[in-house]
Amino acid sequence: MAHNEQLIEELEVVRTHLAKHCLVEFSTFNQGHAGGTMSILELVTALYFHHLKFDPERLEWPERDRLVLSKAHACEAIYAALVELGVYPAETLATYYSYGSPFQGHADRWCTKGIDFSGGSLGQGLSFAAGLALAEKMKTRLNPPERTETFMPRYIVRINPEYRTYCILGDGELNEGQNWEAAMFAGKYKLDNLIAIVDYNKWCVSGPTNDIMPVEPMLDKWKAFGWWVTEIDGHDLRQICDTLDLTVSMYGDNRPKVIIAHTVKGRGIPSWEDQHIHLGRGKEIVTGVKEGRAKYGDVQ
Repeated sequence: MAHNEQLIEELEVVRTHLAKHCLVEFSTFNQGHAGGTMSILELVTALYFHHLKFDPERLEWPERDRLVLSKAHACEAIYAALVELGVYPAETLATYYSYGSPFQGHADRWCTKGIDFSGGSLGQGLSFAAGLALAEKMKTRLNPPERTETFMPRYIVRINPEYRTYCILGDGELNEGQNWEAAMFAGKYKLDNLIAIVDYNKWCVSGPTNDIMPVEPMLDKWKAFGWWVTEIDGHDLRQICDTLDLTVSMYGDNRPKVIIAHTVKGRGIPSWEDQHIHLGRGKEIVTGVKEGRAKYGDVQ
């Protein structure tokens, strides 16, 4: 079901707020993983501010959806969302990378409220996400909801999961073999409550992803492991929201889902887009922040 224009406009405003928050973080010590953070801002916006079952006042709510940021260096986007949701005050942004700050250089669930996965070594998030998804299905199977109505045995009854697990992957990290072991595992155990999202920005730390180690044919690889696969524009909020809702409606088909989101590294900041920036430091961050403030206005 297509989403209305008002919702998309509201999400565009939120996305701008998140971009401003990220600029504050990058300014703290003039460093940060700017490229991969900016390329997932629309994905993070759609997930946290429309799609996920997530209550910022009940971060340990057992039925909350889980979000595993496998490319954990892009955590600045998640920190920005947590501030916008009121989990942390805005002043926390300026402590990014500081000693004792909950906002460190990689996502860490032990020091940051609202984070589900501690990352840093790439390629491990999908395995963790598959474990979360399997645990939920096992629990649902052992503890089905009570039924007071009668129904005919020939009918197929689908039990909606208590939570779904989402995993954001980088295209470069797909060169880690553990991802494909996890993909095989998810297909075998029919984890239709698992949704992976590939941030396909075409660049990794060493250069163009498909020059360093080709990940294509991307669709065929996922399909070979039994996944349902689709491609979207990862910066189109309407496409993102429509596709996420579609994956929910497909629950019960016994297939894990993967959304290949075509994105631009450093999106929205001209010099970062030109440089295909990964971990920026010093002058390149300062220049990009100035461009961002000129585009989005003064940071709050």
